[in-house]
Amino acid sequence: MKNKKILVVALVFFAFVFSFSDALKFLPKNYSTLVYIPNLAKAYDAFKTTPTGQLLLSDTGIGLESLVRGILEQQLLSMKYTMNDFDLFMGEMLLATDNNGNMTVVLGPVKSSTKMKKILEAFLDAETLKKVKFIDNYFVLSDVQTGGGKVPANLQNVLKGNLGVTYVNIVDGKQAFEGYGYFRVEGTAMTFYQKIDAKTAESKAAIKELASNKPIDILADKNVGGDLLVFVNRNIPEALKKSVLDAIISTLNLTNLQASGVMYLCADIGQAFSQMMNTDTQNNQNSNVNISAYSVVFGTGFKMPADVKKYVTIGSDRYGVLTAENGMESYILIKNDRMITYTVAPNKYKPGDRTFFTSLYDPKYFAGIFINFEPLIYNMLGKKVKSSATFVSYVEGESIIQKGTIK
Repeated sequence: MKNKKILVVALVFFAFVFSFSDALKFLPKNYSTLVYIPNLAKAYDAFKTTPTGQLLLSDTGIGLESLVRGILEQQLLSMKYTMNDFDLFMGEMLLATDNNGNMTVVLGPVKSSTKMKKILEAFLDAETLKKVKFIDNYFVLSDVQTGGGKVPANLQNVLKGNLGVTYVNIVDGKQAFEGYGYFRVEGTAMTFYQKIDAKTAESKAAIKELASNKPIDILADKNVGGDLLVFVNRNIPEALKKSVLDAIISTLNLTNLQASGVMYLCADIGQAFSQMMNTDTQNNQNSNVNISAYSVVFGTGFKMPADVKKYVTIGSDRYGVLTAENGMESYILIKNDRMITYTVAPNKYKPGDRTFFTSLYDPKYFAGIFINFEPLIYNMLGKKVKSSATFVSYVEGESIIQKGTIK
């Protein structure tokens, strides 16, 4: 009798430990990176405890949670469903990419895949729906065959005490990199940490070269300013570029970011929201609002996009003008070693305040994302609150360290 009780306790324990691990069975065989969150609802609730989460999501802040929930409830009501039927984000999440930039997304499990299929038909386009499968009540979206991938040996150990775990295993020729990461709430911030180690002599040499390469001086460009900065300030190892940078570019459909990978982009998001609010107040109608942005991409052999049909001369430079479907224009200038793009006429472009960037930027970072939410919050709520998101990558010894913070 005693042995039976021990067996039951053991079974319950193992059921609990592995109850949030079924999504991992969908790992593609040849994946190179993964992000795994065993409990999305828990991670979301943790994010809501941070100042940024409270300001973005709560009704005392911008109220995005109520806004999105209202839209969902209205759509579900028209389909004779309720929010209880929409449980796609209440379980696990798995994101995986391979060396070719193919991505796999797994969510679930859901209570009813039949209901969820019907609901998603109202939110996803036909082409995306063709790629969606429900297997064992899990939502699976992938361009490659899923399953057969080996779960990293230390995944569960790294996951302990954290909200999620990441893993990198990149092999390209004689270069090989492997590493784990995690994210969790520390104090009032959501933090991310990942360490990627060089596994071969060739990859160690590549990291040494990365550390010794002189970065371009981004802040020397007087056009850099605002509340968003994305940068890669030097060439990174081809294996990492192919599996990480190119995967991001492919996912975001940023087809103009070919070439060497060295680039930077800045934008003034808070100013755009202020403009939008003033336009709505004065005209009582929605109008197109253009975010003032500026980007530089380095490389050789650039050609003007085929969609450019119009050219203008501003100062001594000739710009190609690319017009979007909504009428927004981008101004493109091609030089010997770079492509420069403005989202407003170059002679009308004014860089935003760069204090936030200069307080964070360190030349040792070879890549980074800086977002200052303070101007956006002030323009929407009239409150001055310190709030930001940062992500940086740098070399430490024979490893690449990546850190992120949302606070």
